[in-house]
Amino acid sequence: MHTSFQGLVMPETAILELCKLYILSLTLLIFSSCTKLTEFETQQVDQALGKIDTLFNSTESWNLDMNMIEENTIRLNLRGSYSYNIRKEEETETRISGPVFIDIFDENGTLESHVYCDSAVYRPDDEIFEMYHNVIVKTQEGRELRSDFLLWERKKDMVSTPEFVIFISPPDSIAAYGFYGNSDLTNYTLNEGGGQVVIE
Repeated sequence: MHTSFQGLVMPETAILELCKLYILSLTLLIFSSCTKLTEFETQQVDQALGKIDTLFNSTESWNLDMNMIEENTIRLNLRGSYSYNIRKEEETETRISGPVFIDIFDENGTLESHVYCDSAVYRPDDEIFEMYHNVIVKTQEGRELRSDFLLWERKKDMVSTPEFVIFISPPDSIAAYGFYGNSDLTNYTLNEGGGQVVIE
């Protein structure tokens, strides 16, 4: 079961503040116990403070409105109420609180799909979106997918979930556990009752 990440924002901020407080205390202790630091010792303290600061970095934004543009063509527009960007050593992720709205465009800049969810996580290094709670994908052709969790691998243009889904392709609708397909919902596989049903 996937859980909302909204409660995780404050502990990470608190950890960062504790690290900074610890380093400040250590620096004050060094300065108070010594009458004067040598130039080498001062450089060591500066390097240690700089290294700690670059290991973990976070920023917050309200009323997020982000466009992804490739080769002068809009490919994605993402809007959310609040975002929290975390950078740790070699990993970056952005946690977005909702409602979250994502518009997906094809290579020509034509709107393909709308996505709605309560919250999302974006990992820019891998171009992966995880969408949580009340996820609804609607295409321009009227197809619709509903679930409580959806993983979108943007580089591959594939969406998937192991969870319960309702897929609507007028005039039909199908309920199943598990979905794998592309973001415009034209090619997909639904898992149903332990087997797979491919609908064309």
